[in-house]
Amino acid sequence: MNLKFETERLILKPLEICDIDGFFEMNNDPNVNRFLRNPILTMADAEKYVAKVINEYKKNGIGRYAVFLKDTGRLIGFSGLKFRESEENNQSDFYDLGYRFSKDFWKNGYATEAALFWINYGFTTMKLDKIHACAENENTASNHLLQKLGFQLTNQYYANNLLHNWYQIKQDSKVLGV
Repeated sequence: MNLKFETERLILKPLEICDIDGFFEMNNDPNVNRFLRNPILTMADAEKYVAKVINEYKKNGIGRYAVFLKDTGRLIGFSGLKFRESEENNQSDFYDLGYRFSKDFWKNGYATEAALFWINYGFTTMKLDKIHACAENENTASNHLLQKLGFQLTNQYYANNLLHNWYQIKQDSKVLGV
């Protein structure tokens, strides 16, 4: 995977083994890990996760991309579309939008900027009919972002005994900024 994309302030590129230190640094915060089903708590966790994402690129041609600031080159998060074969919320074989950012970079619009890129990419380049997303019910920031982007809440479900909100956006939906 050599696809590299740019937005106004961000560079989006596939995660690589050389990104593990920055990836671990981004995840090494209880606030970042708070709503994750599989938190990254050790360097070994980060190595496994990055290797898993690299395998997803090879298998599916898409996955979560590293997000770097253009002006500093610092890895600040990841975002992207992921193909999900395994079942979630009684569905399988779908694409979902995901994102995670270092707490130092929250509330700067970076998640919105990256998500808008991926929604547009999914609909225009990949020709997807719809994109899904989920967020733990208590994760108010993520739920707000998804709704702001134009995702519609379709139902709720439990995973790991926690209530999650299930969203979808269709190609003909009104998307923020697109």
